[in-house]
Order: sequence, then structure tokens, then C-alpha cells
Amino acid sequence: MKEVTLKDQQAALILTGTADSIQVEMAYEGQVGLAAGLCEVIARRLIEDEAFRDSLLEQVKKNSAGEY
Repeated sequence: MKEVTLKDQQAALILTGTADSIQVEMAYEGQVGLAAGLCEVIARRLIEDEAFRDSLLEQVKKNSAGEY
């Protein structure tokens, strides 16, 4: 895996996916700002909102089939 160094005010979601589940982690550098706040909201929706998660997974399937 490539190592990523975040700059101040940057944030990232780290997703680990299997056929059965998605694990969501968040990393940020500096104070919790807009980027970290957005990552937190997205992470929370991925974890808690089944409809949101299913919608994203359906789009992933379409993308992999070449249906943009």
C-alpha cells in the first residue's frame, strides 16, 4: 500500500471493503476543519445509512460494468 502524508487541513477516508462489509476509518492532519468534518459526515452515513450505502454500492457495480 502506498503511504500518504496529509497536509494541514487535509483529511481522508480509508475504506476496507469485502463482499460482506465495509470498514471506515478517517485520518486528518491539523485541527478538525472542513475536510475532516466532511469526512466524518460521509463516514457516519456509510456506517449508519443502509440506503446511502446500498446506493453507493449499486453505483460501484454500474461503474465496473462500464455503465457510467
